[in-house]
Amino acid sequence: MPLILSVVYFSTLVGLALYGAHRLKMLVLYGRAMARPRPPAPPLDASAQLCVQLPIFNEPLVVEALLEKVTALRWPDAKWEIQVLDDSTDETTAIIDRWLRAHPAAAARVTHVRRASRDGYKAGALKHGMALSNAEFFAIFDADFRPEPDFFEQLMPHFAADDVAVVQARWEFANRRQSLLTRFQAVFLDAHFVVEQTARAAAGLFFNFNGTAGIWRRTALEDAGGWTSDTVTEDLDASYRAQLRGWRLVYLDQYAVASELPENLIAFKSQQRRWTKGGIQVARKSLRSVFAAKLPGRVKREAWWHLTIGVVHPLLVTFSILFVPYLWFAADQLGTWWYLANPAIVLLAGGAPVAFYVAGQFFQRREWREGVMWLLASPLLLSFGLALSVTLCAAFFEGLFSNGGEFVRTPKGGRVARSGNLLTRLRSRTFFTAVTVIEVALSVVLLNGAVFFGSHGHSDLAFALGLKGTGFMVVALLSASDLWPSFWRARV
Repeated sequence: MPLILSVVYFSTLVGLALYGAHRLKMLVLYGRAMARPRPPAPPLDASAQLCVQLPIFNEPLVVEALLEKVTALRWPDAKWEIQVLDDSTDETTAIIDRWLRAHPAAAARVTHVRRASRDGYKAGALKHGMALSNAEFFAIFDADFRPEPDFFEQLMPHFAADDVAVVQARWEFANRRQSLLTRFQAVFLDAHFVVEQTARAAAGLFFNFNGTAGIWRRTALEDAGGWTSDTVTEDLDASYRAQLRGWRLVYLDQYAVASELPENLIAFKSQQRRWTKGGIQVARKSLRSVFAAKLPGRVKREAWWHLTIGVVHPLLVTFSILFVPYLWFAADQLGTWWYLANPAIVLLAGGAPVAFYVAGQFFQRREWREGVMWLLASPLLLSFGLALSVTLCAAFFEGLFSNGGEFVRTPKGGRVARSGNLLTRLRSRTFFTAVTVIEVALSVVLLNGAVFFGSHGHSDLAFALGLKGTGFMVVALLSASDLWPSFWRARV
């Protein structure tokens, strides 16, 4: 038993360390990108025909603000239109109709599109809207995004090169300081939008359109096969198909569009579940084509790391399950190898992601005080990330063994928004309930391990186990409050 545990435990740590090393590589590429002089944008040509697509599904709290922002965009009047691709089944449709009647000047360029069914979900709505327009370029905004009037003026010049398929703006988060949960989310997501996207784009590697706050060239999207719904991340899928056809993507890390972070944990878990599931689906769909294509080896290798990042989550769950049993059997026999090899691997597996997360606070946003704060709070970051691993491990296996799936919207609208239709379907509530039970079980195991090793003089192990166990328990309790809000409110 000890030998088997040792082999599996260290294999898990080595896997995590490899993905940690890749995070360090991203930091190096990001540093190189920041050191390069930025070429000036080409002059603006305002002759292109544009279509703004707003895929909407049950967004009563945010849709009016979206319409106000999008109708204020600047572009020659005869050269652009807006499609509200409304698949809603609640009061959102009536809210849109009232807003359009109340703003006739803005409504003149808006088409309120209703489909007979929600086939293909977001991808299906975008595809349906595209068939209704003759536009050369399509800008896409999710319901919680708030573009500034100069959005077209900032992005469209980059289409001067004929091989550019997409220009993507960086996401910013208007409510990043709303709560500890939104602060955690912002740190995790900044690492992607600030460091990762910038690094890949500047190094000429494959990266992805983020589904919103960007513009597609119609001919590129059609050449890549258009929108498809055989994955739940149609944006990632279309990006890879376009780049395999020779098209380029442009990322504007210095220009951001404000958006909203979900303010309850189940909504955040649902969002991350979809991204992880879809990433693995795209890996299954695209990696074979990537490796068969005539591409530089570095592009192929990075595509592998990019699309298989979801592997980290089964590794983290395995680590959480094995940590206490491994220490239980090995605690009385800790030799030199433990004090040298184990900390080195753990540092790479855990320290590299922390550096990756904190870099976004230090370098892009110039939030030095915030960056130092998160550096000091890095154990909390790791604990929170580890606690999310149960949800994302399940999502990994969903993506590994299934195609497509329902596109479940992430509820937005501040604290007023709850998990809503995420939990109206029995299978969603069952999924998140099962995840919460597993989180509680892992917390109990880790906290018991903390008590045991603390009582035997291993204070360092007790601290690590206690922190990880507390992270699982806090995430489980927050999830439970979203799953059964009336139950918890009655006891507060």
